[in-house]
Amino acid sequence: MFLVLFMLLCLGILWYLMASSFGASNSLLETLRRYLTFFSSYHPNLKPEDDFSNALRIHGVEKNEPKKFYMFVSMTDKDGSPVKVVNAGNVTLAAKDKNGTDLNAVVERVRPLHAYQAMTDPMSYSCVMDYSGSMFPEDLTAIEKNFSDLIGQILIPFSAGVIKFNNKVNEVQPLTTDKNAITAAIQKRINLQNTALFDGIDTGVDKIQARPHFRFVILTTDGNDNASTASIDDVIRRCQIHNISVFVFGFGWLEVTNLRNLSNSTDGYYSYVPDSSRLADWFKKLGQIINNVQVVEFSVANDTNQPGSIELTINEGGNKLTRTRTWK
Repeated sequence: MFLVLFMLLCLGILWYLMASSFGASNSLLETLRRYLTFFSSYHPNLKPEDDFSNALRIHGVEKNEPKKFYMFVSMTDKDGSPVKVVNAGNVTLAAKDKNGTDLNAVVERVRPLHAYQAMTDPMSYSCVMDYSGSMFPEDLTAIEKNFSDLIGQILIPFSAGVIKFNNKVNEVQPLTTDKNAITAAIQKRINLQNTALFDGIDTGVDKIQARPHFRFVILTTDGNDNASTASIDDVIRRCQIHNISVFVFGFGWLEVTNLRNLSNSTDGYYSYVPDSSRLADWFKKLGQIINNVQVVEFSVANDTNQPGSIELTINEGGNKLTRTRTWK
């Protein structure tokens, strides 16, 4: 009886350690975690969730002409579906410069991004993919298989690259407009090792930060890191400086704090997909939001390279949402 109780205690401690952040920061336990996917359904925190519903995001602001700006935004309804038409009269915008002086912003027009036919390279993004030891094999297979659903959903012309990371960062596919090349790179498996999550995101940002217009990172991960030189604060600050949103898909035994922080601090979206057999549904939902990004054109009274802060309110279709963003 003593031996049975002792074994149960040891198993309980092992389960607790592997289900915690320590289980992903320790290389041995990280490797063991992926062999226990059968038990993952019993983990109390494994519930699907996302923040797609009733959302307003400011993905970035770009100077177009002296005293004139483009602002890239997305808005969703209570079902998480994108708002496809936004009337300029339903948009309220308050902008200040970095000294706190009111810029007297005036909204001139709102159009969907796909209406800007003359806009060169309207969209660029990096697919940043986690191949750490703690990623569940069925999740990786589902990601590789279903990512094409997201790529196929995006109808606006784009350039995309593929970054994969384990204990180091691998640029599998540089930026390209070839969807077949992107899909092939996504399906190329690399070895499962330790986790350089923040270095992987940092590389993904580096590849697109100089691109024009709407830029973002699509991240698939469990949120753990044990091999990066960059920190989460480094990554968030770089995203904020360069107006890059992080769209997060979380899997397995999740480090939810990191992932929510990444998405919220960069005006991205977050979703957790414990049942990866349904991953295509989440990919399609995000693809529709991306397709319907709106461009708020506004002017300011005093010329500036970029506002210091913006408070945006949209009251469309009976749904009133407000979002504030600050640049340092």
